[in-house]
Amino acid sequence: MKKTFTVALGLALSLLAGAAFAGFEPKFEAKLSNTKVKANPELAFHLEFGESDEEIGDFKAIIPKGFNIAADDAIPNDEEIGGGNIEIAAGPDCRPGPEGQIPVKVNAPVKATIYEKARTDDEIDAGVHAVWLLDLEPLNRVRLLVTGSPTTGWTVQGAPTPSDNTCNPLIVDLTINSASETGVPVLTNPSKAGKYKFLAEIASQDSPTVAKFTQIFKITK
Repeated sequence: MKKTFTVALGLALSLLAGAAFAGFEPKFEAKLSNTKVKANPELAFHLEFGESDEEIGDFKAIIPKGFNIAADDAIPNDEEIGGGNIEIAAGPDCRPGPEGQIPVKVNAPVKATIYEKARTDDEIDAGVHAVWLLDLEPLNRVRLLVTGSPTTGWTVQGAPTPSDNTCNPLIVDLTINSASETGVPVLTNPSKAGKYKFLAEIASQDSPTVAKFTQIFKITK
């Protein structure tokens, strides 16, 4: 009995030690292609996750008040509004259990496309302003919900579906275009010059950890 207890205690301590050494230190950066008042800039996002990082869970970008984002009915459904490239590890080494003991994975490039999508009735009732679909087929699809207003600020939020076929390292480069395919401005800068604070919160899929980022953009006349 004493031996069994010792083995169980040792296993528990090893698991706790593993959890303690698990990390979540992603990198994040946002860029505006044009910082003039009332301009319609491209909005670019760059994210990086190291091989030892916990995997990404929820993503939230917070755009300050003063900016405007096109409403759902301003852009035709399924119209392309952005895109980019993603590089992610894929293979048996990403999977839990016995399959994960096979040390085979490769960094796979994936083309990303972002579409404007019609809101569901539930999303309309919840006050969702617009829906951006991040299409990463065949790996994933992420429904990004845009909420808020020019007077309160905006939140763009969504989470990928967990997958045993992919894992870190992960590099994400995405751009929201200055206008949709039919020329509708997607994002419009404030009408007043000044400093505007952009925030991002990236949650871990594997723990309660949330990485927070702050960037200041100077909008000029």
